[in-house]
Amino acid sequence: MLACLTKASAHKVCQIHRWCHGSPVHRYGLYALQWIVEINGKPTPDLDSFVNVTKELEHGEFVRVRTIHLNGKPRVLTLKQDLHYWPTWEL
Repeated sequence: MLACLTKASAHKVCQIHRWCHGSPVHRYGLYALQWIVEINGKPTPDLDSFVNVTKELEHGEFVRVRTIHLNGKPRVLTLKQDLHYWPTWEL
């Protein structure tokens, strides 16, 4: 997906801080000021759970992402993984 995520302690979810132009996150409409609360129906209350869920995803797999915007508006979207050009990595 390629986005910079950090734990938002008040909300117990991962918050998107940045995304890379052209990445699946950018192409499918995920952007900063959103919290990722679920990936494929699995809760992501912290970075460890987010990483564990995303490690299970395959190249080309469609992924359902549930988010909550900074203003509290929920959203569900589907994106397609591109691990060839946008592999998962951690800093």
